[in-house]
Amino acid sequence: MRRGIVLGLMILTTTAHSVQAQPRQSIWDGVYSEEQASRGQSLFQQSCARCHGANLAGTFETPPLVGRFVPYWAGTTMDVLFDYVSTAMPLDHPGALSAGANADIVAFLLKANGFPAGAKEFGTTSEAQKTISFDAVRPMQKKKSAKAR
Repeated sequence: MRRGIVLGLMILTTTAHSVQAQPRQSIWDGVYSEEQASRGQSLFQQSCARCHGANLAGTFETPPLVGRFVPYWAGTTMDVLFDYVSTAMPLDHPGALSAGANADIVAFLLKANGFPAGAKEFGTTSEAQKTISFDAVRPMQKKKSAKAR
């Protein structure tokens, strides 16, 4: 019994350490490319605009994808948003788009909400998306210590 408890604690400690070891990014770190957002804009117009509007403002029945969109997803990681888009949208045919198309649309949504582009494209794997936090405001930069100067 005692061995089982000790073994369980060792596994929990190892798991917690590996989760903490993953580098964390913010959507403010440029997690999509301009090219990807451009593709996403075209896909959005084809698959999403009929409900959310060409300007992403939504309608009486569908929510906007700019403005109040940001606080709604704030505090989550990008896998949550990607999973929702992938499984629930488009409303008339949920899950119909490929993972790549959904990633492009998410990149467009980030761009439309003022988040900066970067060199890499937003990926389609849950593991990578879990390391990206959806921060409503830009995180403060860590100050360099006096010794590093």
